[in-house]
Amino acid sequence: MHTIKNKVFSKLCLLSLLMFFAALPATEATGWQGVLHWSYDAFSAVSGSPAVAGDKILIGDGTGKLHALDRKTGRALWIFDTKATINGAPAVLGDNAYVGGADGTLFAVGLSSGAVQWSYSPSEKYTPSSIWASPAAGNGRVFFNSADGKTYALNAASGALAWTFDTGRELRASPAYSAGLVFVGAYEGLFHALNAQTGKKEWGGGSGGPIGSAATVSNGVVYFGSWDGRLQAVRIKGVIPLWKYNAGESITTSPTVSGGKIYFGTINGKLVAVDAASGKLVWEFPVPGGIHSDPAVHDGLVFFGADSGVFFALDAATGRERWRFESGREIMSSPLVVEGIVYFGSYDGKVYAFR
Repeated sequence: MHTIKNKVFSKLCLLSLLMFFAALPATEATGWQGVLHWSYDAFSAVSGSPAVAGDKILIGDGTGKLHALDRKTGRALWIFDTKATINGAPAVLGDNAYVGGADGTLFAVGLSSGAVQWSYSPSEKYTPSSIWASPAAGNGRVFFNSADGKTYALNAASGALAWTFDTGRELRASPAYSAGLVFVGAYEGLFHALNAQTGKKEWGGGSGGPIGSAATVSNGVVYFGSWDGRLQAVRIKGVIPLWKYNAGESITTSPTVSGGKIYFGTINGKLVAVDAASGKLVWEFPVPGGIHSDPAVHDGLVFFGADSGVFFALDAATGRERWRFESGREIMSSPLVVEGIVYFGSYDGKVYAFR
């Protein structure tokens, strides 16, 4: 008799669990679990952001080393030393990775061996020439912004200079390449759309403050934020301004476009989601410290790191916190998601992979 009752009770419990999971909202993400897959000790603050190249994860650190890690195991495959702090992520094109450091030199590094293929240093002698952010690559060229105020376009195979464009002011944001245009935001608040072939300015715009993060292009629209707190959307064809959203404080990350929303971070620590079509606020999530980690979206979750050393996963639809990891040091690294695994670095000296 007790056996029959136990079986009935077990079936009722199972039925209740099935009904519970079936009733979960469709916006709730259930696939990504937040389980540590591996961690790698770089023995130095990881200041860069990861990029993927086949079976490798590439990421730079504060001493200037570019680490190539096995994507599945986290084992170091090779390390290339630029000898200057690496910020941002390397660009990958063909058989090479392109990475620049705080001394202003851009390197082409072979993906298979980590051997340098060529290097390029701007000729400016009396101006700072640091590379503060990621280069961009496309159509046989690699583009990078320098603190000397210029955008450089190099032949990706040889490193030969194709053209330069002088903005006249310091550049700290990454260039963005899309469909024959290179988008550059400068410290005086001007936004430039350059012809990727010739370097000539096609059109431009402005903001009320420095532009310190890269633009994002999606479905024919370019989105860019500024220290004046405004995120702008401009349709590229015809150069038609669509909307502006005022976050109320400096925007410190590149915008991420996903699922009809734009996600970005601010100087005082707000992760903001706005509607991509209208520019209207969807939700905000405050965190301690600022945010300099570009958000990434996967499986209904938004991932980003905070200057306070906490890495978050939020529900992309509601902004509700779903998961967090505390590294104990600043996380400036922008997360990368590859086949369901989230990769990022921390100033605690580690590179993490969570699944």
